[in-house]
Amino acid sequence: MEGENFVPYPEKRSAVLLGSVLLVLTTTVPYLNLVNALLFSGIIFSGGAAAWFYIIRHQVPLRSGQAFMLGALVGLVGGVLSVGVEYLLLKVFGYRPGLESLRLLVDWGSSMSPGDAATFRQLLAMVTAPVEITVMDLVVSMLLTGAIYAPFAGVGGRISVLILKWQARRE
Repeated sequence: MEGENFVPYPEKRSAVLLGSVLLVLTTTVPYLNLVNALLFSGIIFSGGAAAWFYIIRHQVPLRSGQAFMLGALVGLVGGVLSVGVEYLLLKVFGYRPGLESLRLLVDWGSSMSPGDAATFRQLLAMVTAPVEITVMDLVVSMLLTGAIYAPFAGVGGRISVLILKWQARRE
């Protein structure tokens, strides 16, 4: 029979949830979100952590493509959740995640290039200006953020598989 060799993969919900929570933390927690200034490394780590968790917990091999898809799902779900959490923080507490980090970067940029300090301050003023967000703006932001984060988290899933395969060959 054709289906005799088929081994079903366990559900990925817990791995996606873990990766999504890590992604939300690396995009909303003050100063921790600075890690994403280095080539989205927090987002890549989130996808990699989800793939690693899935492989180790269930003891199943994942091909690179499968790990990429798992990571991409983490990026999509985590991106949507991240925008939702940021919206709630803005509406409930008036807090915009990332402003502390942006202020640090503006101060750093101003000290590095004193001639452009006015430009940096203008950028900060634009970002901190009051904003009204409609439901449509929120939905579009969620979809775009998820679409942008998905490939980076997918790369993290692939990296995780490569590291685990490398470790297995060494043993």
